[in-house]
Amino acid sequence: MQAVEPVRPVAQPMQLDRATTAILVLDMSTRCDDPAAECSRLLDGLAQFLDKARAAGVPVVFTVSLMAKGTPLREVAIALKRQPNETVLYPDGFDKFTGGELQRLLEERGVANLVVTGSATNFAVMYTATAAARNYRYNVVIPLDGVNSRSAYEHEYALHQLSVLPSAAVKIQFSSTALIDFC
Repeated sequence: MQAVEPVRPVAQPMQLDRATTAILVLDMSTRCDDPAAECSRLLDGLAQFLDKARAAGVPVVFTVSLMAKGTPLREVAIALKRQPNETVLYPDGFDKFTGGELQRLLEERGVANLVVTGSATNFAVMYTATAAARNYRYNVVIPLDGVNSRSAYEHEYALHQLSVLPSAAVKIQFSSTALIDFC
């Protein structure tokens, strides 16, 4: 059997229309405030990126696991500085389109481009990005420095899958938070 190397996406510069773009921040709850949590490593860079998006008028939507609703973990990580006008959804699934609330919100705002960030790459990011591209036909951008998983293997495998999926792959692009600009 021939060994197959994983596809390792490369960050590309992106110019996204602020009027038709939204940022999704998946499952970055107060659990990420714990420095021992893998997702805590995303906080500083993601916070800076969200500031840039907010300054450009790009809407930010957060998700938190339904299991956290009604607990202290229901809130967004403090470092991400959630604004009062930013929605927090509690979908019941790794695919954050589950239940229809996210799709309705994005449709109402005329969104065509989704920047998908958060933790974990192999759960919420992979399932949500795939559904966004394949089922809802969004142009999906994943900043490679805006997602992570508990292990390098899980992260790399998920990025490989997102790179090679038929039909969804053509609508999923990769960038970095520094290479994404809004016009």
